[in-house]
Amino acid sequence: MITEKIGSYSLFVQGFRDANVTDSEKVLRDLRGSFPGVDLQLLRADRVAGREHIVFSARSAVESFQSKNRRAKHLSMELLLFASGEHQIIEAIKLLGVTASSRELALVGLSDTRLDSNQLSNRAMESVKGIPDDTVLQIKTRKKVEDLKRAYYIPDKELNAAKMPSEEDNSVLKRLIIERSALLALEN
Repeated sequence: MITEKIGSYSLFVQGFRDANVTDSEKVLRDLRGSFPGVDLQLLRADRVAGREHIVFSARSAVESFQSKNRRAKHLSMELLLFASGEHQIIEAIKLLGVTASSRELALVGLSDTRLDSNQLSNRAMESVKGIPDDTVLQIKTRKKVEDLKRAYYIPDKELNAAKMPSEEDNSVLKRLIIERSALLALEN
């Protein structure tokens, strides 16, 4: 479980493996009903480029949401847009939305009131029928590197051009994905 303060908001992130979610909308509705005042979003963890990706996206979403330039009606959707680097909600959902075949998930919550992260984690574990495991957020395998490159349209040429001497591919990839979120933030 990851918790962090972002301005007046508390950020909560919990990764899950071996999840079984047949209807992500229902899961989110149930969780949101159990935790009013907490903006919750479920993401495909196989499309998350580490803790930094989520934290940067959450910071950008909070900043954007509090300004006159918000893109969405709900902070959870604003987060989804920044995490995906997409302008349109439908495209963001295609990229990061949880499907029935998703087994690795990330639950992200933002709250400007007190948040019982242990209670939220336990309730989410029941709802997604998964095992809490934040390592699903990390880029640990070559397969995840390739999947992220494909999902975010990052060709090898771009990856190699952005690479610093002795930098690992997963570090470059993380930077390039976060850069896509940063470009959205600059447009505000």
